[in-house]
Order: sequence, then C-alpha cells, then structure tokens
Amino acid sequence: MTLSSPLLAQISGIIHGFGTRAEPIPENLKAQWELRKPQWTQVHGIQCGEVTTQGQLCGEVDALFTRKAGQPIAVVTADCVPILLARRDGGAVAAIHAGWRGTRSRILGELWKRLSASGERPLDWVATIGPAIGPCCYEVSLELAEDFAREFAAYGPATAVPRTRHLNLPAINEAQLREIGLKDIETLNTCTRCSGSAENPLFHSFRREGGGTRQWSAISIRD
Repeated sequence: MTLSSPLLAQISGIIHGFGTRAEPIPENLKAQWELRKPQWTQVHGIQCGEVTTQGQLCGEVDALFTRKAGQPIAVVTADCVPILLARRDGGAVAAIHAGWRGTRSRILGELWKRLSASGERPLDWVATIGPAIGPCCYEVSLELAEDFAREFAAYGPATAVPRTRHLNLPAINEAQLREIGLKDIETLNTCTRCSGSAENPLFHSFRREGGGTRQWSAISIRD
C-alpha cells in the first residue's frame, strides 16, 4: 500500500508516495526509481543537492530537489522526518530528511536558501510531512529535550517538547516551514514506531528494529 498526501495529490503534474514496511518504495514510482534514481548518502547534515540527470552522484546530502521532468528524488527514513515539497504548478519538487540533528540545524532553511536564490517563492509551494516517530514514542535524554525546548521556544511552549523528554520533530519542522513562508502544509501525524500492531507494524522503525530496511519517500515531476 502506497501512502499518499491529499495535499500533494491536488497537484496534477507530480507523482509522489510515502513508503511503508510492506512497500518500502512507493509502487507508483518503483519502475521510474529503479531506472533513474540518483546516488547519495544521508549523513544527518544540512547539505542540499539539485538533481539534473538520472543516476547523478550527489554525495553526502540530506535534501534533494529537481526541476527535471521524469527525474524521481527521495529520502530514506525509519523514524526521522521525511518531507516532500512541490511547486503548485508541478514544475519543481524537493525531498528532505530531517532527524533531530537536521531539524535542530534547520535543514529546511538551508534548502530554502538554495531555492530562493533561483527565484522560488514560498507561497508558490506546498509541503507534506510524512510518517515519522511521533511525540508518543520519541523519548530522548533530558539534556537534549531541554536544549530543544530552549532553541525552539519561539514556536510555543509545548511545540518542541509536548511532554517530558519527548520531542515532536514533525511539529518543529511544520513550524519551520511556516517561518519560511509556506502556507499550505500537511502533517500526516503517523508514528513509525507505534502505528499498526506489534505483529504487523505499518512502518520500519529504528527505535523498534535497530538496523535494517528503511522506507523511501519519493516524488517526481511527470514526464
């Protein structure tokens, strides 16, 4: 089953999907992905790369964007936050991997510096925040929670740390998107750690499984 975003589905010029445990690579992009996927390594940083050719070597990046039709891009996650962005006219798309390090370092802001330098405007874009570990399950050290509470206090007292030692990374990234200037933002609010059942979880989760398979969140401009 491919998980999709109602918001992104309104843009006729793109294809997108969020992978699941049963279908790690979204089925609607699988054939295109195998033929044209870029090569990159995620390192929990803030570097961004533009993909212009199939099979492109992108190095160590945690965000990709493209304006090339038929060129899929994606990020790989298993608790970190996947974010897919699209221009309303379907002429450009982006995919971002935001773990706690990327969120804290504001990877979305770094991506937007690249996009705005080429004339992109926030109001022309929409965004969907995909399945990620939620505040229900994302318990961290007291020190890290206190750091997040201080650094993101401007977003509201309970946005970053809604309960003791639990972070809400999707909410922080949504607040950062609004700070950039995007208005139409969808958060799926589906926890990778606890969605489904113990016998049949819906997603791969690093907190639950440790290493192993991940799921891809992918997007492409239609040919």
